[in-house]
Amino acid sequence: MKKYLLLLIAACQGLAVMAQSPNYKMKITLKDGSKLSARTDEVEELTFSKLGKVKVNLSERYKTSTSLAVNLDIDANVSRLKAVCVPASQTVSDIKGYIEKNATVDSKVSYKKSFDFLTPETDYMIYALAYDDNDLASEVSQLKMTTGKTEDDPFVVEAKNITTTTLDYVVTPKDNSIQYVVQTTGMDFYNDWCAGDNAGDVLQHFIAYWKAMGSMYGETWQQAIKYDAKTGVYDSEADYNTQKKLLWDADQVIITFGITNTGELVTPIQITKTKTLAPTPSSNKISLELKTNEWRNVVVSATTSNSDTYIVNVQRAELVDAHREAGDFVKWLLYSGTMDYANMGKSGSMDWEFTPNKGGEKYYAIGIGIDAYGAPTTEPVFLDFVLPEGSWGN
Repeated sequence: MKKYLLLLIAACQGLAVMAQSPNYKMKITLKDGSKLSARTDEVEELTFSKLGKVKVNLSERYKTSTSLAVNLDIDANVSRLKAVCVPASQTVSDIKGYIEKNATVDSKVSYKKSFDFLTPETDYMIYALAYDDNDLASEVSQLKMTTGKTEDDPFVVEAKNITTTTLDYVVTPKDNSIQYVVQTTGMDFYNDWCAGDNAGDVLQHFIAYWKAMGSMYGETWQQAIKYDAKTGVYDSEADYNTQKKLLWDADQVIITFGITNTGELVTPIQITKTKTLAPTPSSNKISLELKTNEWRNVVVSATTSNSDTYIVNVQRAELVDAHREAGDFVKWLLYSGTMDYANMGKSGSMDWEFTPNKGGEKYYAIGIGIDAYGAPTTEPVFLDFVLPEGSWGN
């Protein structure tokens, strides 16, 4: 077998060399006498696949009291895989059909999946389904796993000081000799960090970040770990590191894992879920009037019905309309926009000044109530206008 692999490697290396020149051709003669040929510079990839039924190779990666992480490995002749996790007590009569309908993993490459937010000390079944080159479902793989005890988790993680958009946390490692990293983020970001090129492995998100940090300081990504490394008990409040700008009334996760200076994961990746508070609605009625409309000189007069805090902002209609149609305007404006409004709220009727410069375009002045942490307390009100043309030379 070793000899065969060495010959195969040599053949592939030879192909790469020949592909640099258009003067070579690959000729393949099949046993029935038919022939296939192609110029080597036309060949993008040469893949050797196993014959027969395809399947997903399932293996345990790690577990905590609330997470079961598995490796979902596939061979080259598998076009895609799907997987799902269900309590072992749940009867699944048609496993293939259940996977296809309820899969939480759908990938064309090998994947590392952490099934999170499970019940401690409970048996689960992980089912995975492989598809062949013709996208036909083949064999089902399955793995039974049991979540651990809470007291066996590597860290005790407690959230505190929770508001609509901020929180603090305390991390207590069970082993004080372990170096670890902790990061709080929204559930939506956590899911994004696992997806795409990271193939389910959130650790790859951190490695990409450390690579970027390392390049700034002329270091390797392993050397950049030190900027985030913690030991012993860590209190974000005491470190003046309160997590801010979270989405209100939404699930948040605190990601904690032990890692060495060489980048080796030494504990499971522990995922602790918490939730930000819902903002208290305000009865404030906001009305807007366009007082001045000049290029780079727009004044919006706001009248309010009480002293609750609010903000007024001016945005191009092209951006606003897209998010109004998508139904995520308030989230975009206050959470994923370009500004942090937490400390920009004002009270009472007043004029707001802006300097937009896209002359000839439609704009909106937007008024919306916010709490002390930047979460919305009223529905937005809109006032549209067209900004006059102007010149930087004036």
